Amino acid sequence: ESATNVGDVKDMPRFPAVQRDFAFVMKEEMPVGDVMNEMKAVAGELCEEVHLFDIYRGVPIQPGEKSVALSITLRAADRTLTDEEAENAVKKVLANLAEIGVELRS
Repeated sequence: ESATNVGDVKDMPRFPAVQRDFAFVMKEEMPVGDVMNEMKAVAGELCEEVHLFDIYRGVPIQPGEKSVALSITLRAADRTLTDEEAENAVKKVLANLAEIGVELRS
């Protein structure tokens, strides 16, 4: 019997992820990658991924601004995240982004 080499296989995560989607309004010149890196840094070890899924310009967004839709995936390696843990991480991320001029789109 021969084994088939399928490359590096990651272990399946044992605990469920929490995913949250957001639409942010920010200055046109602000790099989206910087915002994504900021989200990862603030969420820390709970952040599994930040994913960009849309950039929109036009009405009702003001000229010189863009709407950016980002998804953040949170997961703990050793336990299921509680709603409170996920909410606290999200609140921290949103507060931090607000400080650099990235607002939730209303």
